[in-house]
Formats: sequence, C-alpha cells, structure tokens
Amino acid sequence: MPTIDSDAHVLESPRTWSFMREDEQIFRPQIFVRSPNDGAPTRPNQRNEYWVIEGRLQTKSNVGDDVPEEARDLTDVRRRLAHMDEVGIDVQVLYPSLFLRPITKEPDVEFALVRSYNRWLASIWKQSDNRLRWVAMPPLLSLIDPGKVRAELEFCKENGACGIFMRGMECDRLLTHRYFFPLYKMAEEMGLPITLHAGINSFPIYDAIPIDAGPLMLFKFPVMGAFSCLLEEEMPKRFPGVNWAFIEASAQWVPYILGEVKLRLNRKGKRLPSNPLEGSNFYITTQKTDDLPWLLSEIGDDNLLIGTDYGHKDTATEVEALKRLSEDGNIPRTTTDKILRTNPGILYGLS
Repeated sequence: MPTIDSDAHVLESPRTWSFMREDEQIFRPQIFVRSPNDGAPTRPNQRNEYWVIEGRLQTKSNVGDDVPEEARDLTDVRRRLAHMDEVGIDVQVLYPSLFLRPITKEPDVEFALVRSYNRWLASIWKQSDNRLRWVAMPPLLSLIDPGKVRAELEFCKENGACGIFMRGMECDRLLTHRYFFPLYKMAEEMGLPITLHAGINSFPIYDAIPIDAGPLMLFKFPVMGAFSCLLEEEMPKRFPGVNWAFIEASAQWVPYILGEVKLRLNRKGKRLPSNPLEGSNFYITTQKTDDLPWLLSEIGDDNLLIGTDYGHKDTATEVEALKRLSEDGNIPRTTTDKILRTNPGILYGLS
C-alpha cells in the first residue's frame, strides 16, 4: 500500500478562479498587494498579498517557505510529485488554504467560488498520476437544494476527490444541526468521508477573536468541539456508513474528550461504546508534538493518521513527518504501517 500524507495543502492562485462562468465573474476574488514599507506588522509566514472577496480582505497567511514555491502553489505538478518522492510520500490528500476561515454568507457567491475551486483541483488531479487526491468543497449554503449539492459532489468524486471538506463549525451552526443531515446522507451513499479540518465558518466568532491572539480558539478548538458534539449527539449511529476525520488539531486531546463525553452520556442514561473511535469510524491526525507512545497506549493504533501540512508554516507543519515516523525505532513497524498506509487508506477509500 502507498504511504499517504493525510493533510497536505494547496495555496490558491488566480488560476483557482479561472473556472468561474461568465455570469460569475462579478464574484471573482481580486488580489490586493500592500506595500512592504507601510509599517503595518506582519507574521513571518504572511505574504503582502490579500484576497479581496465581497470587499473584505483575506490574508494570504500561513505560507510555508520550506518547500519549492512552484510545488507549494501547484503551478508545477511534476515538481510537487518529485518533492513528494524526496520526502517519502506516495499520495497526498489536498486541503484548501483560503477556505479555513469564513468567506461569504451569500449562497451564489459561495457556489461560484467552490465550483471553480473544485474544477481547479480536478485539473491538478488529472496531471498527477492519481497521486494528488483532494477533498471536495461542498456548497453548504446551497443545502436547501440538496440536488444541486449532490451534483457538485458527484463531479468531485468522479475527478479525484476522496473526502468532503468541513470546518469545526459551519454556517454559524454546530455540525450536529439537522441542516447538515442531507450532506451526511450523501456522504454515506457516495462513500466519501467527512473531513473536519482546523478552521471555522462563523463570521461573528472569527471577527471577535484577534487571529494573532486566538489561533487555537479559531482553528483547533472547533475541531475538538465537533468531535465531542458528534459523539455526544450520537451522529455516528444516525449515519453509520460515514467515516469522520479530525484533521490538523493533533490528537493528544482525544483521551480527555472521550472521558468528558462518557460522563455527559452517563448523565443522560446512555453509555459510550467500549471502543468509541472504531465504533464511530473516527480518525484523527497525530503530529510531532504528540506523545505518541502514551497516546497509543490510551487509544490504540487503528484510528490514527499523520499529515505534513505541506505548503503551510505553523505548529502542525512537518514536511518530513512521514519519513520521520517510518524511521522511528520507538514505534512498532506494524503501527507505523497503520498510520502511514492502512488507516488513511480505509478513511479515504484509497486501499
């Protein structure tokens, strides 16, 4: 089986929006370039460029400089594949960068953006010898018309998508809200996992917390909260055919959340299954900051994945994560094979 990078990224570029229809051009994101000499503070991994969407500036932040630029931005697919070979990766699963935060509240704007994004990723997959797989962007604001969403997801699956992207909160709703049930049913029928990546889609929360002061609150904690809510509200029982993934929030917190959910279910006269991760089809990405031997003793090795966060530069980024894990003499070979190959193969349907 191939080694699978369960969390890699693509950085959007003007080509991302080149698949927008003529009637959608009014929604096309524009680029604003700030002068590097204007005195405004920037983070080390932030460009001086911004996307402008509906008059709102979206920073091109979290840009990794430890990988080739043409590979990071996927302007050269062959360079990306060559670099994957260098760091011991057979297959990458691509996640977006711009869409980790709220973008719009308008269904037509969202549909135009995600439709073009999905076709851009489809074009990248076609150049990659099936090595660059990706998660589909669902037009969640259009769920009032499930047929429209289904048609988009069907296109994505036919063109290399192996999952459905969501953030820890979507459309200002918890992921246990009935609004999302049609999406979960589609995921079940299509055999596509729901992949909950670090991020949030709520303007009120995102705007209330300064990004420099609250990245945990804005990006990581929503994933942990979604994990807890989905278990406590027993969503896996309602949709038993769905695989769920919790991406780029580490995994050290999982035993704590499982203990909390157990207590809360007991108060309702219910019980947490003896093997809640396996029984719920839950998969979680681990990272270098986790105490992996301890974590394995707590939750086993059947539900862990690993990603590089390729193309970004933050606390989860480790371009050689797969190589490091494969060479770690402290972890049994059978366990590393599960984390690198078997588990992501099952989750993403790449076995």
